[in-house]
Amino acid sequence: MNISLKMSLLNVSDPNLDSVNSDLVAPSAVMGLCCVIGVSGNIAVVSVILCNRKSGDLNFTLKLMLNLAFSDILSLLTLPMWIYTWLYGWSFGLGMCKLVSYVVIGSLYVSVLTVTLMSVQRYLAVLYSQDWARLRRTGKRLLLVALWVLAGVLASPAIVLGDVVGEEMQCRWHYRSDAEEVATLLMETLLGFVVPFSILLTSYFCLHKKVNQTAFFSSQRMTWLVTSIVVTFFIFWCPVHITNILKISAILLESESLKAFAKVSAGYTQALTFLNCCVNPFLYAFATRCRKESTEQSATSQAISMSTL
Repeated sequence: MNISLKMSLLNVSDPNLDSVNSDLVAPSAVMGLCCVIGVSGNIAVVSVILCNRKSGDLNFTLKLMLNLAFSDILSLLTLPMWIYTWLYGWSFGLGMCKLVSYVVIGSLYVSVLTVTLMSVQRYLAVLYSQDWARLRRTGKRLLLVALWVLAGVLASPAIVLGDVVGEEMQCRWHYRSDAEEVATLLMETLLGFVVPFSILLTSYFCLHKKVNQTAFFSSQRMTWLVTSIVVTFFIFWCPVHITNILKISAILLESESLKAFAKVSAGYTQALTFLNCCVNPFLYAFATRCRKESTEQSATSQAISMSTL
């Protein structure tokens, strides 16, 4: 780190009221509230699952819900640092910039991959239950480990590109060329949205189409849950990748106005990913209630069938 950068960091590390970016006070307050609600909600989900589990190991669906809660907590815990940075600039050094960027990007990838794997697991467990049962505890554990490893690999550009840039000393990705930025954004959109969302949508569509008349979808709440999973994923993640496409278009078209618009939009769309972490605990807490309701309805139907024999 050169001397000028050190001096800049020292100047930022002792903030006063005059140095606060007033335009970001309100958004920072919203993100702070988001952090408190999101962390509390996800901790509550973890506590409920662990405290109310029956004797023995958790089933794979509950493990995925725990996985999602842990990844959301991990990303939300970085929010106070980002809020401080928005107001005063980055004052934690280059190494911490790379590390925190890697952690938050990796945890967000874990969240996306977990929701995707949950849709695949539900599809296989319902339509190919015997094949899914052959994947024993070790195989399912390897799936979770592979999920985290894949998320870590997908987040690796943060280690290379993370940098403290600009007069405001912000921790951002610093691209060395336009080609590098286009390739990175394209990979992020394809692997972080297009492929996962396609798998998610296909799994639930095929599941709904094939078992629509069974008890699995006889509950209106269960149908609402499946729909909400797809819609929520789309609402919170689509704007981020639309912004990526705008950035790519701005580079290819050499449009400064489009590039400026994409830059402004990026801050708002990226905030949606943190809001998604707040919604997840409420969504999947409702999923547990729906699964319990579905089980009770199935048991009641079996009892009625037996009574008529």
